[in-house]
Amino acid sequence: MAFEMRNAEKFLPKLLDRLGKAKAKAIANIKRGDDQEVVLSRFKRIEDELQQMEDSKFLPRVTLWEHTLFDQFTDLERRVDKLFLGDDESNPLNSLVAITDQIKASISLLKLPSYPGRSLEFTHRSQPESGLTAAKKLSKELSQMGVEKGIYESRAMANLRSSYEQLEGTELRLCFLSFSIFPEESVIKKRPLIYWWIGEGFITATQDKTAEEVGEEIFGKLMKQRLIQPHGNVNLSTSCTLHPWIRCMLIGLARDAQLFNFDSDWLWMPSCKASICRRACLVFDQNPTSLGEGDLFTVFNVNRNYLSFKREWLSKLKKVVLLQLGRWQSSPTHHIEVDDEGLFLKGIGAQHYLSFKYLSLRGISGITRIPSRIFNIISLEILDLRACHNLETLPSDISSLRKLTHLDISECYLLEGMPKGIGKLSSLQVLKGFLIANLKNTPSRLGDLAKLKKLRRLSIYIGTEAVMHDKEFETLKEISSLRLLKISWAVVSPKLKQQIAHQSLHFSFPPDLEKLDLQGIPLKEVPPWLNPRQLTNIKKLYIRGGELCSLDHAGEETVTECKWRVEILRLKYLSNMKTELPKVEDQFPHLLYLEKVKCHEKDIFWSKSQGQKLSK
Repeated sequence: MAFEMRNAEKFLPKLLDRLGKAKAKAIANIKRGDDQEVVLSRFKRIEDELQQMEDSKFLPRVTLWEHTLFDQFTDLERRVDKLFLGDDESNPLNSLVAITDQIKASISLLKLPSYPGRSLEFTHRSQPESGLTAAKKLSKELSQMGVEKGIYESRAMANLRSSYEQLEGTELRLCFLSFSIFPEESVIKKRPLIYWWIGEGFITATQDKTAEEVGEEIFGKLMKQRLIQPHGNVNLSTSCTLHPWIRCMLIGLARDAQLFNFDSDWLWMPSCKASICRRACLVFDQNPTSLGEGDLFTVFNVNRNYLSFKREWLSKLKKVVLLQLGRWQSSPTHHIEVDDEGLFLKGIGAQHYLSFKYLSLRGISGITRIPSRIFNIISLEILDLRACHNLETLPSDISSLRKLTHLDISECYLLEGMPKGIGKLSSLQVLKGFLIANLKNTPSRLGDLAKLKKLRRLSIYIGTEAVMHDKEFETLKEISSLRLLKISWAVVSPKLKQQIAHQSLHFSFPPDLEKLDLQGIPLKEVPPWLNPRQLTNIKKLYIRGGELCSLDHAGEETVTECKWRVEILRLKYLSNMKTELPKVEDQFPHLLYLEKVKCHEKDIFWSKSQGQKLSK
């Protein structure tokens, strides 16, 4: 029976079983004087190799190489069957040694190391050179066998290329091609992906949409056409994955378009060489070659876990526009580390001040301060410092970054304060991680943000030492362009909790706010401002963590009579929160999706598209 007609998941277990029977028969036929231990050890090595391949789900993952590999396993199966059924050879031990060597050779040829994008994560303390060598060796062998050519000339690949050719517009095609550099099985976070597109110039603002909104639209189109798949909750997809066949197709197209280089010694992985496309990718321990450094446009960290650069390296990148050194992966546990507290950033000099547009250090550990010269890059448009957990100090004045549209300093919990001059960033559209600390360390206050006429997305972190001006949060209503707002409260001492709770009573919001995200709210009773009469246009309401017990306004009939226009409601980690589903259904008549996780009662994931009533 042809192998391709069988279930790939069942083939190896059956082969292992038959190999075991063959071993038993071979041992039973060993002549006196032959070394039984040698035979057993050789069989064990073969079984261990096959078992490792079975444990790693080898066969289900080799669809790209299926025809070549299937022929190899079919031949392997025939050889084992031949031994099991018996042969007219005079010396069965020699035959056994020969078949053992042939099986070992076949396994050596077919052995696929755990894919580097997932399993070969390392730091400077442990760099698996042997794994990398094996992966490159495999790529070269597959190339020599003509696997790559067979893949690109297959009918399935032709159909996939047709779907690419039907995409309308250069923007959409370029953004789709950008997925080619991500390792197989990667989970790609939407936000840094869109930031990258903006920095590359793949997408730009239109007359009625910001560049980020254009990116959201393109991400949605690719999702709708199933060219990328949502990861996790399909109703709130903020990450995606890529099918291996589609990734393979994109690599061929991106290479032909000279958008990225791909290593000739390592199929399907981007290259650090940038002699043609002016884009270099950091892959494992490889650094961009000196050839063409001065003309580099983009440096993208694909999967380097440990960054060790000399200061002179950055100074040589005289034409660089985009440095994506930080995390693009969806998982916040993905680790990136620097060895010099980020001192290599001091290599940024005056030659970069007019061309540098994008810098991402997201999720990099070890950076304690940002050099002041970074705040002198007047051309900078996106600065992503999210989750730099060791970051303590920013330069004192940020007012030179007049072209900055996106600033993300959220989840930098050791940060001491904000720089002055934020109110002068007239182009700012997104500000995440605005810290309210003590008065000394917060020269920029919420009132300054009212000057930012383009600000659409804002997240505020109220620190443990927060001191707020009287009714400071009432100035939020003056940020008329604001559409998305997140407010997070730090875990505070009982002494400060009462003060913060009191100050948190006086909030006012801009009239066109569409999304409100509250995290760690230190109030047990719902505050007066959290009501549908004041938040008239809210479509998304997220409340995560804190002490809130209910969404009911006790004794306020005028408030409870007014209904929410919320379509997506997420309640998470509210151990005191009690929700009665009929009441939720009454208060939120426009609800399309409800998520209630680790609250007082059992978890609920409800979507109107399922066709059931919420209260049932």
